[in-house]
Amino acid sequence: MDQELLFAADTANALAKPLALRCAAGELVRIRRGVYVGAAAWAHMPRWERDRLRIVAALESGSGPRVLLQESAAAMWGIPVIGSPPEVLLLASDSSHGRRRGGLRWTRRKLLEPLACRDGVQLTSRAQTVIDMAAYLPFEQAVPAMDHVLRPDPTREFPSLSKDYLHAVASRLPDRAKHSRAVRVIDFADARSESPGESFSRAILHKHGFPAPELQHEFRSAGGRFLGRTDFYWPEQKLVGEFDGAVKYGRGTMAFPGGKSMPPSWETLTREKQREDAIRARGVRFIRWSWNDVTGSPQDPEGLVQCLVRAGLPRKRGGKSAAG
Repeated sequence: MDQELLFAADTANALAKPLALRCAAGELVRIRRGVYVGAAAWAHMPRWERDRLRIVAALESGSGPRVLLQESAAAMWGIPVIGSPPEVLLLASDSSHGRRRGGLRWTRRKLLEPLACRDGVQLTSRAQTVIDMAAYLPFEQAVPAMDHVLRPDPTREFPSLSKDYLHAVASRLPDRAKHSRAVRVIDFADARSESPGESFSRAILHKHGFPAPELQHEFRSAGGRFLGRTDFYWPEQKLVGEFDGAVKYGRGTMAFPGGKSMPPSWETLTREKQREDAIRARGVRFIRWSWNDVTGSPQDPEGLVQCLVRAGLPRKRGGKSAAG
């Protein structure tokens, strides 16, 4: 993270006002009280990079050692976080537990592994971070993080974590109910989900009682020519499901809700249309959805749940599975 942060506290009193004036003029953006960043750089940052910068700004604004955990640690590791947590989460000591101040919240956690360091910041390990998310967050918010660490992260040069290893770390949780929640997410996680949107969608499908789809199903022509892979496929209904934002040709930059994305090129759209037409010719139907569809009310007639019901996908009695 090489974007320069400007701190009003670092400048002479005569210069603090110009920072505010530069912000009012649109040259800077204030990301927390007394901390600014260049507006041009900010405008081009995806949402998750903005979250990371806000976390660093919060840490550098204070004094004393601070340890990130849960969603705040995940943002620094590059692990998907669904939504923008309103507070930076910090590991609490006995004296600081439950304290809130300036967008920071201290909360107690048992350390399941030794602390790590990322970009000069102390934080919980990758394994503990996703296990804490599984133990304390709603199921559908924890699944994308767990799916992510089952795959290698070549951009950051992180290896994949095995389910056996994650189970071993989760076994150190002090609370039986939290351990049960973490195990449920670990067991459900699947490295074949290739984006946070696919992972979140799969968790929502499970939560609302729909049958498990085949992931990354390959379609071929009658002659054996590869036509493409699909995010989700229900063979009994001959139904393909696709999360828009994870197009199989030239994935865009958007990975999380609210992220800044680049519109796909005409060539990308054309190739995607050709791929879909070729797969449709094999006698299957397509249904597509976006973040708005999957995060909306299950009663919304335009939302994912009702669209799948209209497409003839069966649901378990009661409409929800135990994971909810």
